[in-house]
Amino acid sequence: MQITTVQWNIGGGKVRAIDGAVDVLASYNNDGFAEIIELLQLHKPDIITLQEIHADSNRNQAELIADALGLNYVVSDFYADSHIENGQRLGQAILSRFPITNHSFELFLNPHYEAIWEDGSKALSHDKGVTACAIDMDGVALHVKTLHLIPFRRFNIDPQSKEAELVLEDVAEKLRSDSPNLLIQGDFNLDFSSLKEILPTFMQDMDEVVQNLPTNPKGRKLDHVVFRGLGLESSSSIDTVLTDHYPVITKFGLKP
Repeated sequence: MQITTVQWNIGGGKVRAIDGAVDVLASYNNDGFAEIIELLQLHKPDIITLQEIHADSNRNQAELIADALGLNYVVSDFYADSHIENGQRLGQAILSRFPITNHSFELFLNPHYEAIWEDGSKALSHDKGVTACAIDMDGVALHVKTLHLIPFRRFNIDPQSKEAELVLEDVAEKLRSDSPNLLIQGDFNLDFSSLKEILPTFMQDMDEVVQNLPTNPKGRKLDHVVFRGLGLESSSSIDTVLTDHYPVITKFGLKP
């Protein structure tokens, strides 16, 4: 059995103009939600992990995507006001073609880093966490987690420094699982080809997609796919989109 997964930080569904500066937050202010849905429909994924989705009292982007793709199962968690668009809550989600059970959400340690944004305003690191669930893949239990980590670079923090150590230890502890079949996809905000460089203890019994190419238009490798009990067949990122991150499309073989 083969399954297709997608990892994508959709940045609230915003895209930049073709000639927009890729490294300026304000460039990503055009509505690209319909284009995001069209690309996902093209790849027919079985499991999608999303970060920086938006929701308000009227709409939840994860649910709209699930409905458009005919994915009957979706869980989402919202944990901060959006820095992308006023009046929106910021969150993450797991969408699946197969039944979802045991949904949970746990906040990571928030060190409350401070930074000055491009417009001169002061920003604090906001809450982030891990969304987890179990997916029944025709009798095989696959445990899936997604996450969005603090952008250490924006706060001038070296992720390999002492200042980041407690944060990453907390992340590793909350990602840990005894499940023999495990898939973790997310925006780790860690610019490494391999997570073994930054999370060596956690990665001892995990496999991963080694990211040799960038996963965002700034040339960074921030989005990662790690797994256990699955057979990796292929993985690639799509660099033709105008979102702040590229979608990562991965195909796995699943043993019955």
